[in-house]
Amino acid sequence: MNKDDLNWSAIPNLASQIRVCDESGLITPSLAMCFISIDSLASLSRPIDKARVTRIDFITWVDRYLRCHPEQTYKYNGKDVYAARCSFLHTYGATSELHEKDTTTIKFVYHDGGRHAYKPEINSALVVIGVRSFTNDVICAMESFMAECEKDKELRARVESRLNELFNIIPIQ
Repeated sequence: MNKDDLNWSAIPNLASQIRVCDESGLITPSLAMCFISIDSLASLSRPIDKARVTRIDFITWVDRYLRCHPEQTYKYNGKDVYAARCSFLHTYGATSELHEKDTTTIKFVYHDGGRHAYKPEINSALVVIGVRSFTNDVICAMESFMAECEKDKELRARVESRLNELFNIIPIQ
């Protein structure tokens, strides 16, 4: 395995870690790994002249790649996912600063099943996210991102210039 292949393997390794957590029924680690993965890939794809990833980069990445099954009642919105990420990672809760500042931002709570539950006629500010679906959707988004890196030379160059910044598991011989 050459250095470039090893660097690129960090992304499928992230997806693999999400799968292991999900298949083991580990909801908190599954969600944490999903948000970490989105953060990481948003950072890799940020504009070349930006030194650090920002909220806008995260939101842009989500809006571009994260899709759910067409039958889901809630469709991902980058702002909502970013607020969910902040509340989950910073307070292990459902409310973030963004929720307080912008009442149109939807709060996420979670259940261990697959279907999201969103009934805006009852509460338009809350969605119950099915963690099994969310983890699958994030992995699919990661795969879409990788596929786009294959096609888009400029994106690939940006990503490759930053791949060595990712944590990677290196096999010991």
